[in-house]
Amino acid sequence: MMVKTRLSAVLLCVALSAVFLSAAASVQAQDSTYPWPLQPFNTSQRISGTFSEYRGPDNPHFHNGVDIPQSDGTPVYSVVDSRVTTIAPSGSNAYVRAGNFAYVHIAPNPSLSVGDSVFAGQTVLGTILSGQGHVHFIDGYPGSRRNPLRDGGGLTPLDDPWAPELSNVRFYLAQTGQRLASTELTSGVMITVRVEEKNAAPGTSGSGLNNGSYTVGYKILSRDRQTELFVPGTDGVVYRFDSMPSDSYVHNVYHNLQATTSNHVYIPTNEVTRKSSWDTSALPDGDYTVLLFAGDTRGNVGELFVDVTVSQRDILAPPQPLMDRVIADGSGVHFAWSGGAAPDLNGFRIYSQFEGSSWLLAHDEESLGPSAVDFVDATLPTDATYFTLAAIDTMSPPNESLQTDTYGVATGTHSVLVVDGFDRTESSGSWHEPRHPFGFVHGRSLTQAGVGFSTTTNEAVAAQRVQLEDFDAVVWILGDESTRDETFSATEQLRVRAYL
Repeated sequence: MMVKTRLSAVLLCVALSAVFLSAAASVQAQDSTYPWPLQPFNTSQRISGTFSEYRGPDNPHFHNGVDIPQSDGTPVYSVVDSRVTTIAPSGSNAYVRAGNFAYVHIAPNPSLSVGDSVFAGQTVLGTILSGQGHVHFIDGYPGSRRNPLRDGGGLTPLDDPWAPELSNVRFYLAQTGQRLASTELTSGVMITVRVEEKNAAPGTSGSGLNNGSYTVGYKILSRDRQTELFVPGTDGVVYRFDSMPSDSYVHNVYHNLQATTSNHVYIPTNEVTRKSSWDTSALPDGDYTVLLFAGDTRGNVGELFVDVTVSQRDILAPPQPLMDRVIADGSGVHFAWSGGAAPDLNGFRIYSQFEGSSWLLAHDEESLGPSAVDFVDATLPTDATYFTLAAIDTMSPPNESLQTDTYGVATGTHSVLVVDGFDRTESSGSWHEPRHPFGFVHGRSLTQAGVGFSTTTNEAVAAQRVQLEDFDAVVWILGDESTRDETFSATEQLRVRAYL
């Protein structure tokens, strides 16, 4: 009997939802504009989060509505006459859906039930939850989200006289992600740009001054800016957010290593559904100007001009090598590394630095040829010395890879092994650069205590290329925790357990 009752309730809910969906579609067709869900209903209000802007780096996705800031406890009203189809009362994402619209981060009105009629500007759907400070307003259902700030429809009135601002333009070799100077662009180029849409007057809350944009695009101009030489998309517009794309495309639109919830960094050389690039080889070598622009739904457009130089030459450096270990013993300093392989690899370079000095070239490709994977410097430095290694190709001048992490050695009364286990650089962590100086940081602390040290990777210890037992103490750098990558493997724990 209990099962039958529950099933009947479920079937009734489904039937009601079908009816309400149909009614909502009818209302939506009749009402292309609607008032605001917060008082005053017919006055333009601030926006602290725009439609399809970036949310991440954890759980990266497009923002499926707009955020309207107001004090906790503020009543939230329906924007159209409709019926309640869903009430979700739990958690910070509690919401009420009435017709085609969802109102999120609200404590639902306890007097409402699914199926109740609601009326625009009259029915209180709920109040803004404590600690939220805004209502998240959604127009549409999954797969058919619409921009509530659209021109000629949506939230009305909307006064927005402020154009987006563009900054922090970067150029990358699309094939490898290698960053390029604006004066040496070649092959397929990926462009990134930060956009800050202004949905509030200057001097107001920062959450209304750094929103995502409605449109983003670019054009390639002659250096005098008088002639358009390449125009992608529709008159240069490559992104236009009238409806929300699939979240699977979010990192086609936003740069995964730069974009955050408050830092919207776009890749205008891509398309929503695929990665692409600006093919510089379609133009003769020479000087050009890149015009980047972004617009809002009220016709305000921000522009940024960047002068560039195209030169079709090999600027593809070898891949970044990996320093495996730098170990000091009675015979000198032992280096070992891997990676850096490339068809035109010419060898490697080791750079050294003493405390407080500049980096110097210690050993070059004359002694570290393309097949080299290790090297012994018979001269043991008397002071703490730090090293990094790079791969170079056969070009003249050569292209040099990104350098390895900084490792070091020092002699002292005791010998400590610094184990570099900091491998996690995904965007959710605290360190996003392709190399780090943490071996230097820990080594400097040890030398200040009069202790000698060597440096190695956690992989070298796990594979027993370096023995912990050869050292008086071990400092193991773990870095950030991660839900995707292993922080301290079972094999590494076994090595440490045996050492202890």
